[in-house]
Amino acid sequence: MKSRWFNYRPLCLIFVFLLLGSIFSYFITKQLTFTITVAVIILVLFIILTIIKKKIKYLLIPLISFIIGAGLYNIAIYSFENGVEEKPNSIQARIYNVSKPEDGSIRLHADSCKFNGEKVDENIIIYVYDNSNLFEDLAIGSIIEFTPSNFYKTDLFYFGTPNSSYYSKNLKYSATVSYSNIEFLSFDRTLAETIKAKIKENLANGLTNENVEIAYSALFGDTNLLSDNQYNAYKLSGVAHLLAVSGLNVAIIVTIVYKILDWLHIKRWYKLAIVSVFILAYMYLCNFSVSIVRATIMYLILLSAPMFYREYDPLSSIALAGIIIFLYNPLSAFDISFLMSFSCVAGITMLYKPFKSALSHTKLPKTIVDSLAVSAATMLTLIFIMAHYFNTLNIISLLSNIILIPIFTFAFIILFVVSLLSLCIPVITYLLLPINQIFNAINIIATILGGLSISNFTTIQFDYIAIVLYFILLLLISRICTAKKEIKVMLSLPTVALLIVCLV
Repeated sequence: MKSRWFNYRPLCLIFVFLLLGSIFSYFITKQLTFTITVAVIILVLFIILTIIKKKIKYLLIPLISFIIGAGLYNIAIYSFENGVEEKPNSIQARIYNVSKPEDGSIRLHADSCKFNGEKVDENIIIYVYDNSNLFEDLAIGSIIEFTPSNFYKTDLFYFGTPNSSYYSKNLKYSATVSYSNIEFLSFDRTLAETIKAKIKENLANGLTNENVEIAYSALFGDTNLLSDNQYNAYKLSGVAHLLAVSGLNVAIIVTIVYKILDWLHIKRWYKLAIVSVFILAYMYLCNFSVSIVRATIMYLILLSAPMFYREYDPLSSIALAGIIIFLYNPLSAFDISFLMSFSCVAGITMLYKPFKSALSHTKLPKTIVDSLAVSAATMLTLIFIMAHYFNTLNIISLLSNIILIPIFTFAFIILFVVSLLSLCIPVITYLLLPINQIFNAINIIATILGGLSISNFTTIQFDYIAIVLYFILLLLISRICTAKKEIKVMLSLPTVALLIVCLV
């Protein structure tokens, strides 16, 4: 039997080349010569592989996926750029998100728009530049009407690369208005908004105002309520992911529900159905953010695989989740949340075992070894992405995650159970009074670690091509590549050479 360099995973190829097609379509207008050169090199490599293996699928699957990715990107850009051109005299809309940018204004995201009384299918960003102290008055669910001071189409390329978030939220228009010119018509909240508002109100029974904001962010991934100081403390210490709904949240919820169902002796098919309902409902409450959708899809596959006598493959699971999200939003390749969420999981899949194997020779406890291996794999994976978006490298995150994740997990378990029960028994949130001290401790530790002079280093800014080459290199040196060491070196050297060219 011939040895393989990689186990063939069609879903992974489809996912990667959908992303590459989207990235290629953007960069073809920015770095024409270099982009085409890299694309030709990749194409030639796959043609050679097809000839060697004598299997046309090795070429057709990536080629078709690449074309689809490029096509969907261009369709998305074209569809977003069409719409209303002239400034309407009257705009009516329903607020579904409120935040305060650093410039002191109030930023509203609104749907159910009507321009001059005529309904439009797109959403709008509204900037209110005065009376920002009336932040609470502009509540989620408020239906407002106003005459805009300024009105323009949202520029997807305002920050350079296309804004994936604006596309996915269909925020096609932007307007500015004075608070005094806003008329409040009525109030209409969705079921998810009503449930979250009720939970937030109940949390105030047992938590301080500051910790209500932290708890609410941890539960639903909504950081709009946090002050700049609060969020920066978590960001600088490398644990901002605790405030974003992710696989950790889903894992905790699945574990809680499974334990309860095991205690009740529920049959496994019913157990799968109940757990699925719970995490799908949680995904709905979290506004279908990228990280929660990715985690939900992966956990559903993980839980259902044994039912169909299948072995769970993390890489294929990641790829399937990525394909689903990409088909919904072809600009996902430019979304920082998408890139970091998928990169973290891919990095842990590729590098966790080598790091754990190396650390197992130490005398450290198993839990610390596991935490170090996960944190190191995540940090190494995110180096280039963090450099591209933030020009920083956070090295204190290794220590921060080891200390704070166990504490946060304990607090989140109690927080989730109590918040859920509070929908029926509001007074139960008084049980959260001791959790105040845990959140206070987390805040203090995050602030101290984030304030250390060695916590963050400034780096150069890498482009997308360098990021792609870096991930190819990580893939080659990981255990996923089963080729002999000599072949790994042969494949890695030209990748490193191209990466150096990009950096120079």
